[in-house]
Amino acid sequence: MTALIMGVLLLYLFQTYLPSVIMHRAIGAKALRHAGGPRDTPLPLTVNAGRAKRALVNMNEAMLVFLPLALLSVHFGLVDGLAWAGALVFLLARIAYVPAYITAFGLVRSVVWALGHAGLAMMAVAVLQNT
Repeated sequence: MTALIMGVLLLYLFQTYLPSVIMHRAIGAKALRHAGGPRDTPLPLTVNAGRAKRALVNMNEAMLVFLPLALLSVHFGLVDGLAWAGALVFLLARIAYVPAYITAFGLVRSVVWALGHAGLAMMAVAVLQNT
């Protein structure tokens, strides 16, 4: 379970940098100058950077559910089985969610989001069965 928690945290870290990376690739040094300054006025985001930022906001919301469930799973010794499978489903779905959101690939984003939440539900069931 620890490896899955670390995987989700690494994905979260990646997502925090992604909007800035996309902006730097789109507008170059102007993005770096803005990032190095006080940022009193926000730099208008490109379409893809805006999508990456919204995907990060969604990840913030999901992390508020994932981390307590993951820590409870570790606390109760649920390091395999349903809790582990749910965490794996969550991680894989969240990995797929980022490009699905940025590319606006039809309903795929919504399906992947639902799969991630199914993983959270699996974790919750495992924790509730063992309390």
